[in-house]
Amino acid sequence: MSGDGGWMQALASWTVQALDDVEWQVYEHAWPADYERPAVLWRLAGAETKVGNAAYGEELRRYVGHVLGRDPAEEADTAARLTSALGAAAKLPLDAAERRFLRVGEAMADLKADAVATGQLSLTLSRKNRRSTGEAPLMREIAFHQKEG
Repeated sequence: MSGDGGWMQALASWTVQALDDVEWQVYEHAWPADYERPAVLWRLAGAETKVGNAAYGEELRRYVGHVLGRDPAEEADTAARLTSALGAAAKLPLDAAERRFLRVGEAMADLKADAVATGQLSLTLSRKNRRSTGEAPLMREIAFHQKEG
């Protein structure tokens, strides 16, 4: 597993399965010097942590996908197909054996974007994480109001 907790590898593996075509290459993080078309590159564009409650928080990561086809029509078709498949998937397996998944948030395609420089896909993945700050704080008191009647 990579230093990102396996998120990128999970996204790349899902992409290989979604494309279901051995001709497509899937790259992570950056284009290699010898990349081949057709190809998809996923790169991390941002990360955010949201405070939930004393026991859980939520981690969000935004990814950009670059789709390089053999021609513009293939690029547009594949970008649209991946966006649709991500929406239908709802979650991606991070570690299926341990029942850990990444939730698909927003998946969008901008078919006019530059495939190499900007990327046509934007994706938000999230995961709730158990907080490791020790024990949750105890409640000091409970207010109880009995309704008369």
